[in-house]
Amino acid sequence: MSDPSGRVGRYVRMTARPGQGAALAETLLRVADGLRGAPGCELYVINTSPDEDDVVWVTEVWADEEASDRALSGELGEVGIGDVLELLAGPPELVDLTPLGGAGLSR
Repeated sequence: MSDPSGRVGRYVRMTARPGQGAALAETLLRVADGLRGAPGCELYVINTSPDEDDVVWVTEVWADEEASDRALSGELGEVGIGDVLELLAGPPELVDLTPLGGAGLSR
C-alpha cells in the first residue's frame, strides 16, 4: 500500500564501535536537534536498544524523498553526520517504509 502524500519512512539500525553506544546516541540526539524545523522532517526519533548497548535505532518520517535526500546530503547545515560516521562499527542498516498515519503524524 502506498502513501498518496509521498511520505517516506525509515528505520535505521546503527551499531557503534564497542563501548561507544552512549556516545553514538548523544551524537544522534544532536543531529535530531539540528533537524528541528528542517523542511520536510516530520519525525526523527532516537531510540536505544535495551539488550544491545552499542545499538541505536533512528525512526524517520519525511514529507518526501527529496526532503530526506536534502537532509542526508548535508544541505541543511552541519548537524553532526560526520561525527556519527566516526562512531560506527559498520554501515547503518536501513529499512524503508511507507508511513500511512497514526498517533503523532498528521494526515
